[in-house]
Amino acid sequence: MIIRRAGTLMALPVLTACLLATACTSEASKESAIPEEFPATGDSADMESSAKALRDYGKAHHLAQVTEDVERIQERADGHALISTDIGAEDGAVGKAEKVAAAYRAYAKSKGDTASVTVYNVYGDPLTTR
Repeated sequence: MIIRRAGTLMALPVLTACLLATACTSEASKESAIPEEFPATGDSADMESSAKALRDYGKAHHLAQVTEDVERIQERADGHALISTDIGAEDGAVGKAEKVAAAYRAYAKSKGDTASVTVYNVYGDPLTTR
């Protein structure tokens, strides 16, 4: 009987931690979560304008080949950018996405921003998050 109670008491902290972790993650704002697909909503003109600004930055900084695939950029209030590209499912897609992410972070830094970024392929699937 004493052994059974000791086992139950030792399990309580683990159970409490699991419950708290579940509660904390479910209370997190949707904005802080990285979408599994590029969002279909948002101001299309604004997203395309942001993408053009990054492509222009790429041309000016010898990164045109890196930024040419960028189609839309959704800049969120939490500082995270979601980048839609024309990158397909070919070999090297993740490498291309990482270069796009690095170019965007350099672009954001040049504006005085610090940004994290997720790059999506042409199918809307995330390739990398930096």
